[in-house]
Amino acid sequence: MNSVAHEVRALVGRQLGLRKVQFGDHLVEDLDAVSADIVNIVAALEDLFDIVIEEEALAEIRRVEDLCRLVSDRIDAQPPGTED
Repeated sequence: MNSVAHEVRALVGRQLGLRKVQFGDHLVEDLDAVSADIVNIVAALEDLFDIVIEEEALAEIRRVEDLCRLVSDRIDAQPPGTED
């Protein structure tokens, strides 16, 4: 597992008060997240990785792996020299 996926899983666990979060877990069905939880998770990920996730992208987030892929895509899309 890469460091982005590890950080995303850890953050999701912290935000939802869970010890174990799997890559394939459904945020709502498996982890009992509500929409406010998902918004808070996304905001925390934006701060952590210094990225912007558009509101339209939230509708496509179903599983932890969706968050990992979305964060990785946003990091990869940053212009060179803007990452920390």
